[in-house]
Amino acid sequence: MRNARIYDIHSALKTETAGQASGHGVQFTLLKLQYSKDEIGYSLHARPSSFSSAGFQTTDLLGHLGFARQRCTCVGGQEAYCRGVGTEFNIAGFGAAFEKAFTVMEEAERHLAACGYVLEQPEGCGYFFGKPSGTRHRAFSAGGGDGHTAPQSKVEKMSEDDSFGFAMTFISGGPSKGWVIHYRPKHLPLSAEMRAVIEFLDLRSFRQCPAFDFDSCFWRFVELQARDDYLFGGNAGIVHTAFEAHATQFSPAVRSLIEANSVVRPFGLGFLPIQAEQPEISLQVRPTQAQSSTAKQQGSVRSMKGDYQYDVAISFAGTERPYAERLAEIVRDVGFRVFYDDFYPDQLWGKDLIVFFDDIYRKQAHYCVVFVSSEYCTRMWTNHERRSAQARMLEARGREYILPIRVDDSELPGMPPTVGYLALGQYNVEQIAALLIKKLMADR
Repeated sequence: MRNARIYDIHSALKTETAGQASGHGVQFTLLKLQYSKDEIGYSLHARPSSFSSAGFQTTDLLGHLGFARQRCTCVGGQEAYCRGVGTEFNIAGFGAAFEKAFTVMEEAERHLAACGYVLEQPEGCGYFFGKPSGTRHRAFSAGGGDGHTAPQSKVEKMSEDDSFGFAMTFISGGPSKGWVIHYRPKHLPLSAEMRAVIEFLDLRSFRQCPAFDFDSCFWRFVELQARDDYLFGGNAGIVHTAFEAHATQFSPAVRSLIEANSVVRPFGLGFLPIQAEQPEISLQVRPTQAQSSTAKQQGSVRSMKGDYQYDVAISFAGTERPYAERLAEIVRDVGFRVFYDDFYPDQLWGKDLIVFFDDIYRKQAHYCVVFVSSEYCTRMWTNHERRSAQARMLEARGREYILPIRVDDSELPGMPPTVGYLALGQYNVEQIAALLIKKLMADR
């Protein structure tokens, strides 16, 4: 098949609509592109219809996701945002994912703005007025040298939170005069997601930072400015206020960026430059047809201790289906038995689901993975599944059973605060799958 990412998405010999979706005022159209009898590709075309008077726009998120603004013959020659996508692109779920990602990006923007950082807006509102796209640049300077070497350098303030130490120094006496904001991550080595956020925010590194007892840091520079439109004639007050906000605002901004990126990653898109580390277990290789047939004949790999129908059952709200489906597929494809509702439509058809789900989540699984979110905590069916799983956990008398994955900051009702969890803000679905597979293998 011809790859739509390589070939011109507007030069196909035959084009047909493969699906449509919408999210946050953006209409998405998935097109099947046929270049010849055997060469086929797919492209995604987005037409935003609403904007705000200021701040991060849907067009900006499209720009960060690799869409290009151009005249689009596929939508009658009007302007649209276009890009190539994979042959298995899930248009049905993408509209909701885009809407959620944009909402979380707005949260990130608010947190970063409090820290004196302007989230890059590569597109702005130009699309809506027939004007060129415009970039809103970050509110710090490219100067500052290496951020540390200067004739005069003075530490003015320091603070911290659970994830970072922060320091603000003032440098002067050389070509640069202004403030350097230093960031020292507390949890090393850095995850691939954290490294990607630091790169996305364009923070520069320094190996031996005096502000942190010569540990390494990341930093950015804010030039001293004396302007009439600033209160008291300068930007010192603004910089100090922004630094003081770091202790409560910077880490939430980082988590929001990681979450927004993780929402669209199941669709093959993203804006964080994540360089994935080589996993210890190959999770991408699906079993051959012969292997799949053998596994079905044998009732899958009998790997767990105890007489359970499933090695793991997955409980989730509909908003987290892309995560749950990806996790279920990875774990199933290495040979474990996974209860994920879409794997068993024939078994669910006509069943009394109240009785059926209680049996699955209370009796038939060795572990239960729960995607904890605000939606999960309020939905009728997920609360039914949760109560069944917690009843099993009570019966197990302390043995591990519920494996919670936090999608946001929601607390799972009835879950002891001492139970360990993984967060999508810190791990992507592939990493969580690798950890789950290790746990399942350990219980053989």
